[in-house]
Amino acid sequence: MNEFLNVLQEFAMGLLVLVLPILSVFIIKALNALVKKWLAELEVSKPELYWYLDKAVALAVAAAEKSQLSGFISDKKEYAFNIAQLWLIEHGWDEIDLDVLEAAIEAEVLLQFPK
Repeated sequence: MNEFLNVLQEFAMGLLVLVLPILSVFIIKALNALVKKWLAELEVSKPELYWYLDKAVALAVAAAEKSQLSGFISDKKEYAFNIAQLWLIEHGWDEIDLDVLEAAIEAEVLLQFPK
């Protein structure tokens, strides 16, 4: 019985190794589509905020990439998030939903660095 459980466990682990990469691609694509939908809704409902958000995340992602390459930072995501948030606050958009900001940064990373 114990040998059967070991074989079953090895089979399940092998199946997970095969399925998880494929499943992760679908999850990332679904999240990316959701972020694009949120951003499209924001562009229609608050075009000025959308413009500032777009500029903030593009600037923050580029700054984070260059800062890490220069050896100044280790966590690009946190750095980009902080830069974008500070830039938006400086321009009068302090009521931005932080989850939307984080999602926009993730979308920008996928846009700037697709692979």
